Amino acid sequence: MKRRAVPLLVLIIAGMAVFLALTAPATWRLLRPARDVPDATAPDLQNGRTQFLAGDCATCHATPGKHDDTLLGGGRSLDTAFGVFHMPNISPDAADGIGGWTLQQFIAAMREGVLPHGGNAYPAFPYTSYQRMTANDLRDLFAYLKTLPAVAGKPPAHDLKFPYSVRRGVGAWRLAFLDGRPLPDAPGQSAEWLRGRYLVEGAGHCVECHSPRNALGAIPSGKRFSGGPDAERTGYVPNITSHETGIAYWSASDIATYLHEGVSPIGMKAGGDMKEVVANTARLSDADRMAMAVYLKTIPAVHAPNAGMPEPNRTDQVVMLKTSAQGAGGSKLESLHAHADALARAGTLYVVSPKPFSVARPAEGAAEDGKLLGAAAVTVLAREGGLMQVRLDGWQQEGSPSAFYALQGQRILQAVLSPEAIAQVVRTKTVRDAATGQYWHQGSLTVWVRNDAFNADLDQLWRHSRELYSHSCATCHALPHTGDFLANQWIGTLKAMRRYTSLDEAQYRLLLAWLQYHAKDTGAQADPQADPQADRKDVKS
Repeated sequence: MKRRAVPLLVLIIAGMAVFLALTAPATWRLLRPARDVPDATAPDLQNGRTQFLAGDCATCHATPGKHDDTLLGGGRSLDTAFGVFHMPNISPDAADGIGGWTLQQFIAAMREGVLPHGGNAYPAFPYTSYQRMTANDLRDLFAYLKTLPAVAGKPPAHDLKFPYSVRRGVGAWRLAFLDGRPLPDAPGQSAEWLRGRYLVEGAGHCVECHSPRNALGAIPSGKRFSGGPDAERTGYVPNITSHETGIAYWSASDIATYLHEGVSPIGMKAGGDMKEVVANTARLSDADRMAMAVYLKTIPAVHAPNAGMPEPNRTDQVVMLKTSAQGAGGSKLESLHAHADALARAGTLYVVSPKPFSVARPAEGAAEDGKLLGAAAVTVLAREGGLMQVRLDGWQQEGSPSAFYALQGQRILQAVLSPEAIAQVVRTKTVRDAATGQYWHQGSLTVWVRNDAFNADLDQLWRHSRELYSHSCATCHALPHTGDFLANQWIGTLKAMRRYTSLDEAQYRLLLAWLQYHAKDTGAQADPQADPQADRKDVKS
């Protein structure tokens, strides 16, 4: 028995020795080329700020809830397939941030993914792109970070699944996927193209989000920039290659404008993390944004339709889009979601994207009791953690209690109710419509919802809808005035047009609400809480 145990023990020890050797930072450095070091010139703080903005550092590292991208206390969580990453403190705090780091340690972290004292950084930190940065630019960035306020406090440790929780194992990943090289020479390319490549491939790390990942978390070489599921698996990051399924139809000026204003050539606004990216690229120089755009136009084309989008139609026939293709992926209206602070102050909120509700305070796993639809106005009654109790006022048509309309006599749908929700509607009066003879019941419904996907500024929703209407419909039509149709006529009109567009359900509902509130018979009422029907009601006793 002892004779068998000795070879096994030797094998285990040998295996551990090999593992430790392969995952050691020293092994990686021995196998990679030497890199440049900072020169003797003083740090350029303006250039450091440029690298900070291009790198979008604040999106991940800014302290949540402070709304100040100079407070880099970390704490944001990233819930991925590998587990939950908690973004670290990179403020100049000596105890909890990087205030005690040397410049050499900072450069090692940025280029090699090696933290002070030999720890391996997980590649959720995009050092696979930062490795392309020059030593002088990293020196300038480090100097700029040192000028920002120190923030005390450490976020919690990462909560990762096994075997990803073994940080030492990241050394093997680094050995396989981190080449440690600067960008290669590109003879014949313009200075503008070279600058754009440097920003996109280096500090900007665009490829890290706009590419799919394999099972090991690495980017397949033939799929760079072709889009894929986002890190948290809640949405889809688009293809930005020069393929027709990407941004082939965008000009360099379109891309530069998007990086400045966050609006695509077809009027789509940047949402989610991209909204924060644009907040940073908007502060770069015009020359840098155009340089990035010029380079992005030369990215090799990759055929990769975005989630929910159909294959390109290369025939001479009109192809009707399937309904299922319109609803896939996340909402395209995330840019309209108000920040938590704005939601906390407002007494009246407007629904941006369709959202479920419960008539009772929901327990985990509870079934929904209906949905609130775009532009529905609700009055906030209570706030508890991530939930709000709100009141919805509206009308039900006799015989159709599941539809909760905004106005009497108009089918401006603001909620769909389950039988349980119908039973909770408190009716205040019943009227007979003088024009149709139909009976309508005015009432209110109190429900619980999550405190997201709302906006407190109705004008912002209407401005977005006006732009969406123009960009979606003017492609094929001379736009009719919203007042050319009655509110109820817009339902069939927009439904018929929708099949020729890529409007998702949230866009469709918000656009329909805007058209109906600005229709021939409701045009004076832009506010969902207003009631234009006061002179048409016969109260039923």
